[in-house]
Amino acid sequence: MKKVLVTGSSGFIGSALAKSLLALGFEVIGIDSNNNYYSRELKELRIKNFIIDNGGEFLELDFSDRRALDLLFSKHDFDVVFHMGAQAGVRLKKENYWKYVLSNLTGFSNVIEFAVQSKVPRFLFASSSSVYGNLAKIPYVESEKNLNPSSFYGGTKLANEILTPLQVRDTATKARALRFFTVYGPWGRPDMAYFRIINSLLNSSQFSLNGTGELKRDFTFIDDCIQSIILLSEELSQRPPGFFDKVNVGGGNPSSMKELISVSEELTGSSLNLKISEPNLNDAALTQADFTYLMSLINFKPKTSLAEGVKKTIDWANYYKRYLDSWVKSSN
Repeated sequence: MKKVLVTGSSGFIGSALAKSLLALGFEVIGIDSNNNYYSRELKELRIKNFIIDNGGEFLELDFSDRRALDLLFSKHDFDVVFHMGAQAGVRLKKENYWKYVLSNLTGFSNVIEFAVQSKVPRFLFASSSSVYGNLAKIPYVESEKNLNPSSFYGGTKLANEILTPLQVRDTATKARALRFFTVYGPWGRPDMAYFRIINSLLNSSQFSLNGTGELKRDFTFIDDCIQSIILLSEELSQRPPGFFDKVNVGGGNPSSMKELISVSEELTGSSLNLKISEPNLNDAALTQADFTYLMSLINFKPKTSLAEGVKKTIDWANYYKRYLDSWVKSSN
């Protein structure tokens, strides 16, 4: 049985990945700091439902803590490290940018350093479409050179991508950056627009829209995202030690915020109480993945339609309706 480490395992993508890996027979150890970026209650529900109840192990551990990581890696021989943990979101205030630095730079450096020192064969980490910024050609292709992130968060993810090949060069570890494109679905992050829209529709609260709704995102349903990660990990095993690449994880079919709202209204049978706010300068106007490289590696790309994915999310949200509003408020 292969043993894997999943960081950020009480988070949205990390918890879903841990659950899928456990179902496939992997021994999974998940770590997370369970910080206060949003509801600890939501994170603990994910840990119980996705990890503990499925036979996995969870440790509350901050990967910016070198001593704790050293102890973890000295106790376990991991076959794969899935580094999904990070300070997420693009909208932290400037006085809180240190959180990006601590988690996405210092914490990232710690995890990959110990993975390399421990000769972990595979290291896959969560990057982001945010690395492209507003100047890259559409659709975004991995070979794009004109990378100008429009957010500090995107800048930290680009830094991860720049540093990783230097870390794994001439080592036993091969690495892969996963450029995620707006992952959404059940058990998602309450700071994200789709979660807030659904909460507003189900609980009759107001939704604040930044801009006019023309902004477009290449929405990627969580199940497609997880399948892509697992297949990309398997493909990475065939690569030589010291290998590094970057892969878009997106279906190349962007939808506007207006479309997201319309689909959500139709599926709930409700009208959104909408407040128009100023555009956020950290938001790219359009994200769209070129999935050519992804398909060449695994013969799969995200395929769930926005309507199908939103319906599944609403079905889940109805079950947890009484919690949604407090979870959204916890991320304000």
